[in-house]
Amino acid sequence: MKAIRFAISAFILVLVWLCVAGWIWTANHQVPSKAAASYIVLGIAILSGLIGLVAVWRRPALRS
Repeated sequence: MKAIRFAISAFILVLVWLCVAGWIWTANHQVPSKAAASYIVLGIAILSGLIGLVAVWRRPALRS
């Protein structure tokens, strides 16, 4: 079960890393008035990823 949790966690961390890279790209390539929507979407995605990590590791493992 831990292997599945590690795989899911790795996938979520890759997605969060891509969002951070998008945040940096947005800061360097868009004017602030156009970047606001991008920041909102990227911020929601990062927050969702962190909530997902907590959910994956907080729930007790299923026992068969």
